[in-house]
Amino acid sequence: MADTSGRWRAPALEAAVAFGAMGLFLALCPSIHVSPMLRIGAISGLASLQLRFAMIVLPLIIALIVTARVRNGAWFALTSRLACAAFAGLASAFIAGGVLVALRGTPYCLNAHNGDSGMLAVWANAFTNHNPADYPPPYYPPLFPHVLHWYMDLVDKPALYALKDLEIGITALIGPLAYLAWRLLLRPGWALGIGVVAALVIIEPYKPYEGLSLVLLVPLMIHFVQTLRHADDRTIQQLAKCGVAYGLGFGVLCLTYSGWFKWSAPGFVAAAACLVPWRGGRWKASALVGGIALFVFVAVVWSYFSDIHTYTKIANIGIGGKPLVQDTYVYFDVLVDPGYFAMWKGDLPGGYTPDWPPWGELAGVGLYPLLLFLGFGTAIALGRKRTMVITLACVLVGTWLMRFYYAHYVYETKLVQLYPRTSIELAYGFALMAGFAIYYVVEYFARKTPDGPLRSSSTVIGAMCTLAFVLGTAGSAISDRYMPANTAPRNLGWLSWAAHEATIAKTPPDPP
Repeated sequence: MADTSGRWRAPALEAAVAFGAMGLFLALCPSIHVSPMLRIGAISGLASLQLRFAMIVLPLIIALIVTARVRNGAWFALTSRLACAAFAGLASAFIAGGVLVALRGTPYCLNAHNGDSGMLAVWANAFTNHNPADYPPPYYPPLFPHVLHWYMDLVDKPALYALKDLEIGITALIGPLAYLAWRLLLRPGWALGIGVVAALVIIEPYKPYEGLSLVLLVPLMIHFVQTLRHADDRTIQQLAKCGVAYGLGFGVLCLTYSGWFKWSAPGFVAAAACLVPWRGGRWKASALVGGIALFVFVAVVWSYFSDIHTYTKIANIGIGGKPLVQDTYVYFDVLVDPGYFAMWKGDLPGGYTPDWPPWGELAGVGLYPLLLFLGFGTAIALGRKRTMVITLACVLVGTWLMRFYYAHYVYETKLVQLYPRTSIELAYGFALMAGFAIYYVVEYFARKTPDGPLRSSSTVIGAMCTLAFVLGTAGSAISDRYMPANTAPRNLGWLSWAAHEATIAKTPPDPP
């Protein structure tokens, strides 16, 4: 029997480095002593985060330069691989460190007793006190409320204090987990440059589990469709193992946040139908792995869906057959042009302002959306037969159409049905497609000049230097939005400000 330990040694080392860099950065953050309630304190905190980021990044860049001079290319390959993993850990750790700074001096989570934080605390306390009257509604994905309940019991903290730890911890994990998920499909540099950079677009520390589930769902869908496409190359035992793994993965992500499944389903099914090899009986292997995955998925989410079905039978009595979840919450993005998705302001309450979105340079369309659309077309032009492009393009088109389908009923039904949240998936998906466009362009010219500069160590070092500035400035920008000194209407700084105000008012930690 062949020894497979070597095959997993390098990926395991990458994972260890990614999580290690994340942990090291977070370990350096508590020494930042500022008052984030003052703007000068927030500025000092952001600058301190940048210095800690540089303390870890600069040695990695130096290591790349040194190993590039060694004649044995294996050393440079290993160093660049581990540097990519470390950068992935630092990318989200910077944002988590920003939340740490924003909440310095308060034990409360973002938004304290208010909004979704307060509801999560009520649900977690209900599990602890075995009070079914306050359990989450059946249609709410149950995994995170249970995780909060388990964690608060483990560390013996009130729910709103424990939620702060989870907000910071899950935010920090997004970078390493996104990198490892995309490493199933891409080489290290591209997993960082495409998967992790695109994930920054949707990181939301207030409810990080929602973004994390989407970040992991997209590469999982692509990998699953890729397996369906080439299923006849594997043994029955391998197909069975794959089916179980996919079913568990999809099931856990659905229990974390099921909304992405609703928007992604049409395009995902279409992509799978297009790529399954139907001729010559080859579809049977695809049907086997797909059937096993579906069976395991249903088994994992059965209780969740059963509760929804029971609730449906009760809730539909006397309401004229309206949808189960009647979302009437008209917040800021509900009144924004539904064709705009490039930046999502969140679902905090606030009045609509007609100056948003900003007027773009080309018939109202800004430069960033134009670049995303150009990337979408370029990726299709250069990789329209690739599984990654076909799957992601189908999912994006399906999400786009469902967005307008629900939005066009708002006037008639007065139901929002969460359609603005498709902005998150569209922003993430189009950023990925733009990354794929760059990937295929580089691949094209690299094939044309196999001994050219695109395959040199200098290109790798230059790309890593570029990504260092991208990740550092993006992390600072996202962190700045959550600083309590930023309390303009609908600003995310209001969330950390509420936590500090709860501490100043000596509000009891448990919701009433």
